[in-house]
Amino acid sequence: MDLFNIQKSVQEVAEAILAVLNVDVTIVDKDLNRVAATGRYKDLIGKPLPKNCSFEKVAKRGEAQFIDSPNISQKCFSCSLRGNCAELATIGYPIISQGELLGVIGLIAFDLEQKKRIQENYNSLLVFLNKLGDLLAGNLKYTNTINRLTIQSQEIKEIIDGLGNGIICTDTRGKIKFINSKAEDYLQIKSNDLINKPISEILPDLNSNLKALNSMETRVTVRGKKKSFIIKVLPVKVKDKRVSNIIEIHETTNMVRNAYNLIEGNSNITFDHIIGNSPNIVKAKNLAKEVAKSKSTVLLRGESGTGKELFARAIHNASDRRNFPFVAINCASIPDNLLESELFGYERGAFTGASSRGQMGKLELAKGGTLFLDEIGDLPLHLQPKLLRVLQEGSFMRLGGKELISIDFRLIAATNRNLEEMIEKGEFREDLYYRLNVIPIYIPPLRERIEDMDELSQYLLEKCCNRLGKDLKILSREVKDAFNRYNWPGNIRELENVVEYLINVEKGKLIGFESLPHSIKEYFKSSPNRINKKGRLKDILDNYEKELLKSYLREYGSSTEDKKRISDILGIDLSTLYRKLNKYGLQ
Repeated sequence: MDLFNIQKSVQEVAEAILAVLNVDVTIVDKDLNRVAATGRYKDLIGKPLPKNCSFEKVAKRGEAQFIDSPNISQKCFSCSLRGNCAELATIGYPIISQGELLGVIGLIAFDLEQKKRIQENYNSLLVFLNKLGDLLAGNLKYTNTINRLTIQSQEIKEIIDGLGNGIICTDTRGKIKFINSKAEDYLQIKSNDLINKPISEILPDLNSNLKALNSMETRVTVRGKKKSFIIKVLPVKVKDKRVSNIIEIHETTNMVRNAYNLIEGNSNITFDHIIGNSPNIVKAKNLAKEVAKSKSTVLLRGESGTGKELFARAIHNASDRRNFPFVAINCASIPDNLLESELFGYERGAFTGASSRGQMGKLELAKGGTLFLDEIGDLPLHLQPKLLRVLQEGSFMRLGGKELISIDFRLIAATNRNLEEMIEKGEFREDLYYRLNVIPIYIPPLRERIEDMDELSQYLLEKCCNRLGKDLKILSREVKDAFNRYNWPGNIRELENVVEYLINVEKGKLIGFESLPHSIKEYFKSSPNRINKKGRLKDILDNYEKELLKSYLREYGSSTEDKKRISDILGIDLSTLYRKLNKYGLQ
């Protein structure tokens, strides 16, 4: 059971981990020789690791190990590179199959961002590495099994037909004898029409000689469009004499997509995770549930921190695409010059610094699933027509590419910006707006669903106490009142941060008003009537109504259109709103 027997597949796994997690990878066999690697260790493939390195302990103990700062860590005390190691952190995970050590997978951080990512996601990364280890062990076992097949009986043919990869069997002259259903799906062919035909009819890069081939990439025209596949040719021998050939086929994108699914597999967000029963949030949830099964584009509107990505994930997991990737990209968090390659991917040599292997973009990675474009209002103007064309034509080209790649994903976009105003200013394309705004869903801010405050704060309190390993605390009546009267400009994200702050600073079990963050206490200190419960009920309600209307005017503006929007949000007539504004001198 030697990982070098499937070295190409192991390297694909390493490249897949790099593409998804953006950390470097080294995979070694049981003798601690590098089978695959990325980044600065890629040139060391085939060579042994330094003596007494941390992976040696992982291999001996058969247990995962996290190394923080290898240059000074006691775990690396005997390593020959100690003091000269460029690594900032490392996770080593053993690959074990039926009690036998096959090797070690290592995730390596060379900069602080990678180190932080490894530290914060350590537990989920162990689950991820365990699954990848099982994947490699299964692939190795499968390859060894295939090499022993003689393809003589119907029973073996049925086994091959049920395998996950595409399989084509030929005789020694390259004539097709068997094609399994996966290969039929990949190449859109019917096996009965090709029996006894030369293999070159469906794979032009292969000739009749069919010499042993570890791995090669080929592009095949499938229904008028070029698709990339990795093929391997394995000769079947009986007593050292070749009797037939096995050709293994798989899509080049599958490995990365499967790795992405392994990470996203635990993100099973449903509408039950969206807490609240206020009329505004129920209205948004009901609409989202109604359109989840549709293929139509959804535009989530709402302020920052209202939970737009939570809605997007719930829609995806309630759709027919839930078993395919949910790919999220924040248009505001990626520099303009990188966003295009992040979306569309690129071919090798497309630009200075491009990977020699090229890279798949998020559009391609989302095939079959859902693409979530958050902060769509921040999409650069020069990229907007390119995205529009993808949505209209269902295909695109990678940067530097010459061939169209067909895509099939459901688009969910989100924004906290006023796209209509941006169109008037020439900052957002009107044609793209109408393509996105097919099913708009408004996610209400926290101040418009204040009825959910007690349930939300209790849910976040329990969640945070469990996560921090602390005993459950209790919110005092004064804190609850403050939560209900505060305007929450940061919405649920701010509420969650405040709850976590209170859990950390409050020493007792009961959380009092004095433990609240300074900014919230100042909010009430500057306007005491916001929380003043003394006096006549009418005065208290009038003060609260006045402060609420002032906050809406600050938020949305004071034009006629702005006031119309405020009246719609509050569920009152425009004339009623004007009357109240006159009453409080706010006109």
